[in-house]
Amino acid sequence: MKKLRIGFPSGSLQESTFNLFAKAGYRVRLASRSYVPDIDDPELEGLMFRSQEIAKYVARGVVDVGLTGKDWIIENDVDVVELGEL
Repeated sequence: MKKLRIGFPSGSLQESTFNLFAKAGYRVRLASRSYVPDIDDPELEGLMFRSQEIAKYVARGVVDVGLTGKDWIIENDVDVVELGEL
């Protein structure tokens, strides 16, 4: 089964992103010094990145989707589809 790969922002947006997923019914946890969060859905897997790099990793296919700021999409001049504004 193919998993949906999600790029999660590390740093100041990490906790609010995990809280957003919790409101949607997903438990996302990250052990200290890890870059791979644990998600309670077997169809999802995640990787932690700096917010400013997520759009580049989505454009390159490293992850399928990611959460980042529109400013980073514009600054990195990448071709990605914006699904929504949070």
